[in-house]
Amino acid sequence: MEVGKWDIQEMKQIKKKLLLQNNLIMFLLIVLLGFYIELWGSVPFLFGFCCAVLWILVVNMIYTMWTKKVIGTRAMQKDLNFKIDRHGEKKWKVKAIIGLIFIFVLSTGSTIFYFQWDLGALNIDFPQDTISLFIVWLFYNIGEIRRIKKLNEYDGDVSDESIQN
Repeated sequence: MEVGKWDIQEMKQIKKKLLLQNNLIMFLLIVLLGFYIELWGSVPFLFGFCCAVLWILVVNMIYTMWTKKVIGTRAMQKDLNFKIDRHGEKKWKVKAIIGLIFIFVLSTGSTIFYFQWDLGALNIDFPQDTISLFIVWLFYNIGEIRRIKKLNEYDGDVSDESIQN
């Protein structure tokens, strides 16, 4: 698609579809986490698995920043192209670097925590200890819905009139 020529309604549909997919994946992970904790419950394995997933996310973010391509569906690639076009490549790259630094610090801290602490002594009670996951899930959805509604303000024009509004 040409720069500045985006169908906002189509992008809303794509973003809603991606939000639904992300919600289904998060729901599946929380259900699997609940079953794992209730049936087997090895905290060191669970925490190590989460560290590995965080490092995979770091590598994926680096790949996306360098190539401007997403490992995933065409909808994800179109969403990325829209973000790059909407924010500008430099501003998108700055936001991507900030996100990468945050995830890198989180991954590094989690990995250090994994190797330094005795995680075998920890016990996890499924409903009570995973409430924070539900809160994160809720605020993630609120933020994404807000961003989807905010797309109405985007008109693809960078004139003085649209900047002042």
